[in-house]
Amino acid sequence: MKSKTIILLLFLIGGISFIAGSYGIYNLYDKSKKTEHTTGIVTHLKTEKTYRHRKIYYKRTARIQYETKRYKSHVRMQLHNPFIFQGSEISVWYNPDRTEEVIIPFEEGIIWGSIWAFGAFCLFLGIAISPRHTSTRK
Repeated sequence: MKSKTIILLLFLIGGISFIAGSYGIYNLYDKSKKTEHTTGIVTHLKTEKTYRHRKIYYKRTARIQYETKRYKSHVRMQLHNPFIFQGSEISVWYNPDRTEEVIIPFEEGIIWGSIWAFGAFCLFLGIAISPRHTSTRK
């Protein structure tokens, strides 16, 4: 009974994660068609240490400067990638009508790709441990 419950949970969690990751990756692909692509430079990087429930969290806020077709612009965003430093060049997608709406495709791709891979792993694990019912008829 426990193995059936575990297999069911693996299929449920894996299916939801796989569908959510696929939707996020497709949504990112769709946004790539509607936005302008440019390179931004991290001009300022601020790291804040916060305490919650006896744990330390680091919040990294960056000022990213990028050039649109008409003028230079900047935006402040929270970064989750620990390997971006001050002076780093990163890929930026912006909405041509509202240049302050910015997407950093690498960060969103990592998030949605991880969710998709976790879902695929759970589905594969559910298939691998499910009992194979073979009938032997003579």
